[in-house]
Parts: sequence; C-alpha cells; structure tokens
Amino acid sequence: MRAGLWGLSLLILAGCAELRGPAPVTRIPAVLVAGSADPVRVAVDQAAEAFADAGRSLLNQPARTARAVAQVELLGVEFARDPRWAALPGGVRFELRAARTELRAALGTRANADPDAVVRALAGVLTALAANDTAAAAAALSPTLFEPGGNVTLARLAQPGSLPQTRNATALVREEVEALQRSRLGGIAGGLDPNAGALNQTPGFGSVR
Repeated sequence: MRAGLWGLSLLILAGCAELRGPAPVTRIPAVLVAGSADPVRVAVDQAAEAFADAGRSLLNQPARTARAVAQVELLGVEFARDPRWAALPGGVRFELRAARTELRAALGTRANADPDAVVRALAGVLTALAANDTAAAAAALSPTLFEPGGNVTLARLAQPGSLPQTRNATALVREEVEALQRSRLGGIAGGLDPNAGALNQTPGFGSVR
C-alpha cells in the first residue's frame, strides 16, 4: 500500500514539475517577450494589455501592433502544443481562433498562413522598426503571408482599426491562465510542493503564504 502511495506521489510531482516548468523558448522570438523565461505567460499579459481598449491605443503604433498580433498568433499554437496548458477550457482556444480571424482580416494576413511563419515575420517587423528601418520592416511582410504585404501591410499595422473580438479573447485568456495557475497552487500538487506555500484546509481556498 505504501509503495502504491509513494508511486502516486511521484507521478503527481512529475506532472507538477512539467506544468510548473518554463515553456520551450527556442521557437519563440525573444524580441516578442523580452527574453522572458516564461514567454507564453508574458505574451498573455502583454496581449491583454495591448488590446484592452479594442486596439484604439495601437493607432500609429505599428511596432506595438506587430508585437501584440504576433503574441495572439503565438498563443494559439502554444496552447495547443505545450502540455502545461492542456487544462485550459476549450473556450479559450475557440476565442483565440476568432481573434486570429479578426486580426488576419484587419491586416490582410492570408487565411492559410502558418502561424509560426506569421510570428517570425512580425518579429522581424518589430526588430526592424526598433532600428528605424522601415524598408526592412516592409520587406519582412512577405506577400506569401500577407496580402499584399510590404508597405501596404505595414500601414495597416499603424491603423489596425477596432478589434473587439481580440479584446474579449485576450481578456478571457489572461483570466483563465491566472485561474489555472491559482488552482495548481491550491490543489493536491500545491500541497505536495514545498515551494507552493501551506495548504489551506478551508473548502474553496487554496494555498496561503
């Protein structure tokens, strides 16, 4: 019996370690998340902030728009392939897909464009604009990904228009990610993890510090 309980504890701790560990960073352009050890969580917070007013504050801010749009594209694929986020409600992915559709329509991103390629292209725009190189920024917007691409798409990044679906989606994503992280701290895994704080035995409450 003890051996069985010990094995169960090891499995729980192993799962906890996987969920708590940082996301793979090699496939995520550092320029989008300032080299964070947990780039997905940074992208969640920054995208929610960027679109909190449905895109109004992004007017004439093509670099900010490029970062925020890339982050939404990034979240859509990372939530699907990173096991840390498997417990997120299905509605999160649905809302992100709707936000991606809205953003692609606003910028002229091709409907069948590979999200990772779009992320890399927009990261290139961000890097070029940081160096005040608008020609390089336009060149990063390939017509294979954006219609028509180049300077026209760069101009659209400066005037993305109203983006209510993206506002709603990114707000929901941040809310659900925060709820998921709270549940991990307050659940069984939190009780077994010495770094998670003391387990509050009161029903409905998680860990206390």
